Amino acid sequence: VCPAGSRCRPPLHPSGGPAGPSGAMAKLHEWSQTESEVVVKFPIDPSVGKDKLRIKIDPGMLCVQVAGNAIFRNELSNKVNVDESFWSIEGTGPDRCLVVSLYKKKDKVQWRGLTKEEEESAAADVLAPEFDVMALEHDDDDPERVEEQEENERKLEARYNKLLEEKGLEDESTLQTFFALFDNCIQLYRLNKLYDYLQKVVPACRKRTDKYKLKAIQALAFVLWKQSKFREALPLFHEMEDILGKGAALCENIAHTYNSLGDYDKAEDYFRQALKFIEQEHGLNRGNRGGVLLGLGLVRDRLGKHREALPVIKQAYEFYKERANGAPASLQAKAGISCAKLHAKLGELGEAEKYIKEAVHMYEVTCGETSPLTASAYHELGKCLWAQRKREDAQKALARAYELEAMKDAWDLVTLLEIHNMLMDTHLKATSNINRAKFAEFFKTSDFIANRVRKTLPQDGNAAVYYKAAGELRAWGGRYQEAKDYFNEAIPLFENEKGTDCSSLIQGCRDMLAFCDRNLAGVQNSPMNFEIPIEKVDDAAPAEGGYAGNSEEHEPTEDLSAEPSVGSSALADAATNKSRELALEYRLVQAGDFSNIAKLLSGKQRRLLFPDEASLALQLEGAGKGLCWAAVLGGILVGAALCGSDGVFAHVLQLAVSGDSVDVAQEPDVCRGLLDRCAEACRERRLRALRAEGAVVGTAGGDLLEGLGWQASHFVYSTPCAAEPSGSTACGAAVASAPAQASSPSSRAAPAAASSLRKEGKDTSKYYEDWHKVDVERTLVQEDGVDPSVVPERVVHKEDFGELGNGLDVSTKITKYSWDQSKANVSLYIPFDGVQSLPESDVQCVFRQRGVLLVIRQGTKRHWYKVPNLCQDIDIDGSSRKIKADQVAIKLRKVSQGSVWSDLTDEKDRYQRQRQYRLEHGDLKGATTEQLLADMYEHANDEERAGLRDAMRVNRQKREEESRSAP
Repeated sequence: VCPAGSRCRPPLHPSGGPAGPSGAMAKLHEWSQTESEVVVKFPIDPSVGKDKLRIKIDPGMLCVQVAGNAIFRNELSNKVNVDESFWSIEGTGPDRCLVVSLYKKKDKVQWRGLTKEEEESAAADVLAPEFDVMALEHDDDDPERVEEQEENERKLEARYNKLLEEKGLEDESTLQTFFALFDNCIQLYRLNKLYDYLQKVVPACRKRTDKYKLKAIQALAFVLWKQSKFREALPLFHEMEDILGKGAALCENIAHTYNSLGDYDKAEDYFRQALKFIEQEHGLNRGNRGGVLLGLGLVRDRLGKHREALPVIKQAYEFYKERANGAPASLQAKAGISCAKLHAKLGELGEAEKYIKEAVHMYEVTCGETSPLTASAYHELGKCLWAQRKREDAQKALARAYELEAMKDAWDLVTLLEIHNMLMDTHLKATSNINRAKFAEFFKTSDFIANRVRKTLPQDGNAAVYYKAAGELRAWGGRYQEAKDYFNEAIPLFENEKGTDCSSLIQGCRDMLAFCDRNLAGVQNSPMNFEIPIEKVDDAAPAEGGYAGNSEEHEPTEDLSAEPSVGSSALADAATNKSRELALEYRLVQAGDFSNIAKLLSGKQRRLLFPDEASLALQLEGAGKGLCWAAVLGGILVGAALCGSDGVFAHVLQLAVSGDSVDVAQEPDVCRGLLDRCAEACRERRLRALRAEGAVVGTAGGDLLEGLGWQASHFVYSTPCAAEPSGSTACGAAVASAPAQASSPSSRAAPAAASSLRKEGKDTSKYYEDWHKVDVERTLVQEDGVDPSVVPERVVHKEDFGELGNGLDVSTKITKYSWDQSKANVSLYIPFDGVQSLPESDVQCVFRQRGVLLVIRQGTKRHWYKVPNLCQDIDIDGSSRKIKADQVAIKLRKVSQGSVWSDLTDEKDRYQRQRQYRLEHGDLKGATTEQLLADMYEHANDEERAGLRDAMRVNRQKREEESRSAP
């Protein structure tokens, strides 16, 4: 039945104009729809033959020409499946018409109009009871566009609020609309909004026994995870596990959560299970394999194995890149950022910059220019550029990151301080000229952050640190009265801070107040633009370890204030003399030290890796047992080194020393003492070496570690025995070769035996082989005692076409083709209007053993068709291409003459091998007919699904006829 307003039109003459005297063009069509198909009919004159028709069907566009005149050229209201769509001529005489059958990309979604324009005119229907919220669901195969998501958010929120008021949360239509809104908003990172909604939705859904109970638990877990509340999300994921049992997606979510909590053994275990389920449920290189590989890479990264983590992370990146098929994708950007971080840690900053710039662009397109993901990407870009001393570009990136981070729902003060300090660095360090007027560019953002700190955070020492930073920014910018207001706001908060000695911070604020007063009174006239003598310019070499470490707080130098430094003040001298009278003591870290260690780190604008005391206790009893040491001065904790072990090496995770309680000159000695004791503990546990990144130890961490005799490799420092064969020396040899604290003679002796630490009967080093070299399914089957040869090869061969295959734009991809085969050849036919009139050199075809690429250059565009995984090998020299009228014919010569290809690509053969394995050894062994059919439909392509639907429709009609004819 045609929707209201559409009707049959007069027949067309060969000229393309309507019959009748007027000759005016009109909408000459009628249309109807079923659950899976849209049919458009165009009346045509009996004299019109198919040679006068030109029909082009694209995923979102339909063009119809009759004798060269366009009678329909419009964007469709929804996407269609081009391969299943077709056209035909039906009827005779006055009933003759062109029938275009369009198969819907989304089954069961009712189109509100045939064209985009008609759909938009019906937008008010969003509040109507019959409105289908599934029509607003984003298609995973389509490019992500933030504008579309924001418009859908507005529509769904209006509908949800209306249904909530009229029907309440007990009504299914209300819940259906909410979860459609949730799926849309989670892409836009509306975390606080969703969390507030879920406080009412989850209790209502827990009373139900249908699918909405599980959806609500899953939604809350996901939001908490995105908000970095991992410990709160974990029990919800396990609750889902109890309800559903294990599955690929759930195991992956639990693995990521354990990874974030630092429980790497459990993280790896769940990642392994997720890979197994992915290959069983989806086949090779499908499902969310990229997410699991990303998680496995991050586990290695956090264990300090950056070089080993990189190929695994790159596999995830390539997985998402291939799935995106050239369109911008946020998951590809996420994996790219992870690649960049690893390249940076390995000192490969140029490679890191390429990945981050690509990610920034992708996040802006897919998530929005103000998305939290875009903010984080700009932060990473700024760090990478500044580490290369690309000053102006770094300033632009960091200024944008500062602005966007301040706008986040789930904003983080520590991150903002890191960006603030690095932004100050780009203006003050490694330069011969300081232009103070430039600081005014950041006043607006700084004021916005300060207001958020006042309204949403406890007014304590942490808040005071930001007020002090904001005051220094104003002082550098010449706004002395505003700077004074910030310092006066910070001082009382520092004075009320009892857990940490803030005397130096207070004195710094008072010194700055005096500096501002002198300038306001005209006693001092500090220049707004001045040169710095060459000998005072910082070293401009790239920061150690890739990105720069945490920046120090910035106070005007003697050129500006002419004040003595805080370290030479009477108050500072008194604190220093007192500390020298006391002896440093060292002991193992205890769980009760949590708050003191957190304060040590916050004083350095860093935060503790462990979110609470319970998490620290788990570390101290698990991977860090006996490896974490604390320094105590006069009963006060003044330093701590937190370490962990993967069973082969020990790793320094965090190290901090208080500059308030210890003389600055003593800080390196305290660090050495802590690291020496950690190295000694490493030797006692028969671990190969203790490792650390220079940035973990501090801004001058590299010099400190080298002074201890540690060896550097890609900016990761290790005690010397790490470079020797496993088991050849003990870690204690490193302590002996370094200027260590006093230790017993026995601690310097003798080579230790190889590590006996084992996991599930296997040497732990075997657990960390490169995952890209492991056939996961075969490994797991072998562990279960089954012959691994029953598992099909997982290798997916993709041909590389060299330079011609680079930079292909997805928007110019040729999607229409046909093919057939003989005993000797496979023939491909690719239609392309006017190809015969192009120069031969503009039609290029490249053959590979298992691939073919056709590139047609038309003007400035390169149209292309590519098959990188042909079903079988071809004879490259015997293959050819021929240009015909509006078509390119490609002949692929079979290597195996007489063989029959199951399909053009090898996907069907690989799927059949995998399915046979599943039937004999996997999850389909013993499955019912119903389960086999359901699995067949789930793994079928669009063409096969259409065939299954047609078969089911024919069977249904046959049963209905039989029932009607029955007596």
